[in-house]
Amino acid sequence: MSILEFPRIYFRGEIAWDPVTTNNYSKNRAPAAYDEDTCDSILDRNPVTSRQVRDFRQAAIDEVLSKGNWNPDGTYRCPFYDTFITGVDLGDGLDTTDSFATAPVGFTGMLVDCEPYGALSSQLFFDDMSFGIQGGCRIHGRRIERISDRFINFSANPSNNMIAGVASVMWQTCFSKADGLQIDPHDSRALLRLRAHMANDDVLGVMVRFVTYRTVYYNDPTLSNGSATSNAAATALQAELNAGGFQPNPARSLLVGTVGLWRRGDMLTEASDRALIATMATVPGYPSPNDGGPVVATAFARATGKGLALDFSNTIPCLNRATDKVDLGTLTLTAADPPPAVAVAEIAKIDLGQYDRAAFEATSGIIDIPLDSGTVAQLERMNLGIVGGDGTAYLEESPVRALPLQPNLYIDQGDTAQVTVQVYVRGKPGGAGVKVTMSDMAARQPTGMQQVTGADGRASFPVLGTAGDVIGWVFQTGDSPTLPIGNSFTPLNDTYMYLRVLPADADIAALPPTWDNVHNHVLANWESMAPCMDNWLRLGDERQVRAYGKVIRSLTDPANFENFRYMPVTRDLTRGQRTLLYNFLGFGTAAFTAERAAPAAPKIDSQALSRAMRVVPED
Repeated sequence: MSILEFPRIYFRGEIAWDPVTTNNYSKNRAPAAYDEDTCDSILDRNPVTSRQVRDFRQAAIDEVLSKGNWNPDGTYRCPFYDTFITGVDLGDGLDTTDSFATAPVGFTGMLVDCEPYGALSSQLFFDDMSFGIQGGCRIHGRRIERISDRFINFSANPSNNMIAGVASVMWQTCFSKADGLQIDPHDSRALLRLRAHMANDDVLGVMVRFVTYRTVYYNDPTLSNGSATSNAAATALQAELNAGGFQPNPARSLLVGTVGLWRRGDMLTEASDRALIATMATVPGYPSPNDGGPVVATAFARATGKGLALDFSNTIPCLNRATDKVDLGTLTLTAADPPPAVAVAEIAKIDLGQYDRAAFEATSGIIDIPLDSGTVAQLERMNLGIVGGDGTAYLEESPVRALPLQPNLYIDQGDTAQVTVQVYVRGKPGGAGVKVTMSDMAARQPTGMQQVTGADGRASFPVLGTAGDVIGWVFQTGDSPTLPIGNSFTPLNDTYMYLRVLPADADIAALPPTWDNVHNHVLANWESMAPCMDNWLRLGDERQVRAYGKVIRSLTDPANFENFRYMPVTRDLTRGQRTLLYNFLGFGTAAFTAERAAPAAPKIDSQALSRAMRVVPED
């Protein structure tokens, strides 16, 4: 199952991160800020009005140096670049001679945080992903759901201590053979094998899992927090922003990834293989994790036709900024019967050459352990672990886990929804009778809700959007959950999701649909936070907004929420704001619904729209 099965296709390269960072600041921390509960851009603790757009943008620029706001002019776009297929594995080891090797990998997403003040809910909204080129060896898939960050390790590379440079993150998505997945093998042995598996009813399509790490800011890999050189870089950016023009400042990361099979029962949005979770043990010779030392992070395991595969793509920390791996000596893969048994069996040794930087880059961190079928069968009932040469237990299996079907869920105030989790037992969907507790990550509520799984291994929790809010929910299985979880929560080990409730803003919906009202209560919000919008549409220009009315209506349609080009990029458009905007544009609710149901799509005059960007339309 998953990318740990064969065939595998490995890739690596880089990704650019270009989000607007101003909304990472709450109104209590910066003059130019964001209120995630009310979905308002904030200037000096008050919602921005149309007359304050310029002041907000200037305050955001002033915060580049004073608050570390490293990208107030971002585009949100996050493309892969210099990313290519490095090799394949059909079950006989790494093969770099397959004709698919060196083919480019194409992806562009919009980076949006569901909970903008933190780093645990980043999402990549996108439309498609491609491996290879048209007319050649190629995989092309259409998005089912946005990609969400998982298993962020804040101690992956302590040497790279510039903003989020210390961290690594795992991402996963899948593409369905029933929804436009294309596999064009030509003479690629790997793609021929992959396409042949699509005839299997148990195979749903293709899975892609990748890890991003070694993030660099200001295009300078030597910077560190608070250093004279980082302050100089921020000062230079601030000067460029003040000089005018459009000045995005993307960060960039390295990435490694794997393409494999998506089987029935595999989770779409995150790894559901056997989870060997981090003990947070101190690595010998380094500071403790609490003091900023490196952490051996959660890994995943799966039985294959050749033995056992370990996904160490997000596991071994980096020694330095060059991303060499920390030498942990010879590791031991162990297995033990479930408690109260105490005997531990050594299954295999893993030496440095299997997890060092060269091995990591060659096979995206996947390590294959050859085992006979009898041993593999025994391991199905035992708990796996990873132990260092000095006896340090770095990873211990958590056999029963509850994974949310949606890592980030958006609802409107007043609406109800079902938060559903799938329980996995040693990497396979569980059955009935497992207790699951859902509790508030921030410990604002001392107790949690508990449900019991049905025959399908799923449990659902009803939630109500009572007010604008962002809530992190944590899921624990068994009779003794940690309540409240509070500071003991870690994204490496705990399963979680975020619920974002968008306020109803009924008072805004009831406003007369005048330009002043729609600018003050809807468009000035986006115009302030995202100066990049000026390159496409001047949101402070009434005639231009009216000229683009049909396009704006389409881009803000809730039906297009998952699309790459949804507007606003942050997805924080409330129901009341949408109502006022549509009333202003002449698309009231009834007219809007009727036109959406019409068989013919509205025709768009591209030339007229293009000219509207350059000249004022005639009355």
